[in-house]
Amino acid sequence: MKILKLNLFQETACYKKPFAYKVAETYPLPPYSTVIGMFHKILQAKPGEYFPMNISIQGEFESIFSNYQTLRMFKGKDVVTAMPRNVHQLLNINLVIHIEAEDQVIDKIYNNILMGEETFTLGRNEDLVRVDGIKILKEVKPVTETNLENYNAYVPKAKTNNGINYRLNTVYKIDENNLRRWEKIDVKYIEKDTNETVQDVLEDEDGDLVIFYK
Repeated sequence: MKILKLNLFQETACYKKPFAYKVAETYPLPPYSTVIGMFHKILQAKPGEYFPMNISIQGEFESIFSNYQTLRMFKGKDVVTAMPRNVHQLLNINLVIHIEAEDQVIDKIYNNILMGEETFTLGRNEDLVRVDGIKILKEVKPVTETNLENYNAYVPKAKTNNGINYRLNTVYKIDENNLRRWEKIDVKYIEKDTNETVQDVLEDEDGDLVIFYK
């Protein structure tokens, strides 16, 4: 199993929370399902095809602001209504993403990013991604206990005590009614320099933590 590290930048993004309709609230970092979806698009996965992977998500943003967009909804069978909706967006986002998967999966992601001619998005279709760094790690080491110093992060609840609680989607299966049933994980969102400790994580060769969700 290899681990790929990506340093990503987005000028703006909205990682929309489910069921946030009248106001499109954003998560402070992209949820696991969004990142996994991006990697599967890079892998050119077919509908229903899933490549097992483990994900670590860290990052920071400059500020948050509000924007407006028109929300169109069906009212009844054929009637379409429209209303303005307040959209929360993050500004100047820097992300550090680690992905662990089978060697051939990591190699394909790496090559498709380097050789790809398409733009990448994370969040909405208009939330473009710039790849500032990509490398296959040569070494990671276990860390029993440490503080977050470089980036804010999602941390599984079993690995920390305090933080903002989120229940995030990871992967889904299609049920007998052809509906997506999401697997979820309880995490804490922890900001850097808050002296909150995390346990049983990894550290990469650049000194950044690797906090896999499983």
